[in-house]
Amino acid sequence: MSNPHVGRISDHMYPFYRVFDEKGEQYCDCSYEEYAIKTLELHDEKFTYRKINAPKPLPPHIVDVTAEHEGELPGQSGLPERKRRLPFEPELTQLKQSNLKEIELNYD
Repeated sequence: MSNPHVGRISDHMYPFYRVFDEKGEQYCDCSYEEYAIKTLELHDEKFTYRKINAPKPLPPHIVDVTAEHEGELPGQSGLPERKRRLPFEPELTQLKQSNLKEIELNYD
């Protein structure tokens, strides 16, 4: 039995402010806008922030019909097929011997 609330943020946590670095990647979440602004000031205002509101519920006449396959990850397709070789190509069962020199370390 799956829990529909797993990974969901509680309604009392909204709104919050998400801070992004100069690359646009998430840096942190702040509970108050003033904290997000302070974070920007600490980073020479190269960061940005955005207000995150609670998601809007679906209207009652819309039914969410996303299918979930139990025991299967989304996008799972298994391992790729084994590489096919031509009849004259050798099939290696072991790695080739390395030509690198071995280093001896003395800890005396």
